[in-house]
Amino acid sequence: MAATPVVPLSQHPAAFVGLGDQQERLEPLQVTISEAARLLAYDTRTIRRLIARGELTAVGEGRMRRVPVQALRDYQQRHIIP
Repeated sequence: MAATPVVPLSQHPAAFVGLGDQQERLEPLQVTISEAARLLAYDTRTIRRLIARGELTAVGEGRMRRVPVQALRDYQQRHIIP
């Protein structure tokens, strides 16, 4: 099975909305497991383990599973080393 290319969030076509010359950048509400792994600099298996243990929340089932961006922020905030 061929790997799906990862499009950086800053270049994702759905990341911008607007009319004419004025565009506003939108932040995605959720990302794929691969994108979540890239954002946290983790392996995709680690992200799946965190979801299974309930440390990260996910939306959807099977191949359609997505991780809310806010869940990534919350996880990172909980694991800040003082």
